Amino acid sequence: MSDEKIKQANNNKERQETYARQLARYKKAMKEEFYFEAMLIVYSMMEDRLKSILFYAGVCQNRTDNKISSITKSQINEIYRQKFDDGSQIKLSTITGKMKLISSFIDWEINTEQVEKDDVYLYELKTLMEDLDVGGILETFEKMSDWLRYRNEIIHASMNKNIDALYENLGENVSKGMEYARFLDDQEKIMKKSNRVRKALGFKDK
Repeated sequence: MSDEKIKQANNNKERQETYARQLARYKKAMKEEFYFEAMLIVYSMMEDRLKSILFYAGVCQNRTDNKISSITKSQINEIYRQKFDDGSQIKLSTITGKMKLISSFIDWEINTEQVEKDDVYLYELKTLMEDLDVGGILETFEKMSDWLRYRNEIIHASMNKNIDALYENLGENVSKGMEYARFLDDQEKIMKKSNRVRKALGFKDK
């Protein structure tokens, strides 16, 4: 088998097509009770929306990056350290790592009264985040953490579960996950609409 990665969506049109078709597959999977496939799509949507939130927060210069931009790195590290001073590293490659970084942004925004305009990145970031439902995001993250633990138990130990217990409430729990993913999508759309951070930094929308 080739170790070549699956081809990326090259532009907004392709990304929108992928998104629409995956949502259609999710609806079909739920209707026909293929909950494992539906759960995979929900998880992928969660991770994608978190990554896109970080994209519009100016963390990465390109959508395919899994590293912090050198332009914003020092300021982002400082924000992260204000909340997590335990020596942990920022991990953009994991869903929990993305959630931790976003939660540090929220904590910083709540506890920072004012940022001078000459600090372009932080000024634009704070202004952008003031438009978000930060309380709702933190509440959603708490629910997502429980959902992710449930998902991991389902995915990694399903063959060792009582079959009736395994499928009990499975569809309902998958639906809850989609609710969380859709909420993140709503917040991402707010960020995308203004795109103020990336515009101020001169980052291209790609």
